[in-house]
Amino acid sequence: MVTRESARPASAEQRLEELGIKLPAPPEPFGTYAEAVQTGNLLFLTGMLPTEGRTAKFIGRVGAELDVETGRKAAYLAALNALAVTREYLGSLDRVTRIVRLGVLVATSGDVRDQPKVADGASELLQDIFGKGKNPSRLVYGVASLPLGTPVELELIFEVSV
Repeated sequence: MVTRESARPASAEQRLEELGIKLPAPPEPFGTYAEAVQTGNLLFLTGMLPTEGRTAKFIGRVGAELDVETGRKAAYLAALNALAVTREYLGSLDRVTRIVRLGVLVATSGDVRDQPKVADGASELLQDIFGKGKNPSRLVYGVASLPLGTPVELELIFEVSV
């Protein structure tokens, strides 16, 4: 991702604008916890769900009520929510110097094996915004259920400029 004016890669905020992505309002906590905690140059986000406002946009398990493509859309929305929380906390996504870890929990039924494909819904958005050079290490888990009945929950750790 290179801007026309220079050979420098576009910033995360520029990429959002170029891609026409408008971040939602950051979700409010569904309990007693902080949505973001910074220690040193690491920013830890709480579990991010595919919600709009106070409502789960997607409900169900991949392989039962939902297909893989719907799971990918849920992961994408959860990633948008994570970016909204990150921007609110840091003031700008340009303060992210690296995505350290992306954990993706996918609620599935039976012997579903497509959790990595679902997780790519979040991974691809993050790569589009921050570039391939900031891709995180990733863990993907299949679980029986998640909060609010959602199919996906994301865990993110960012390295940030202080």
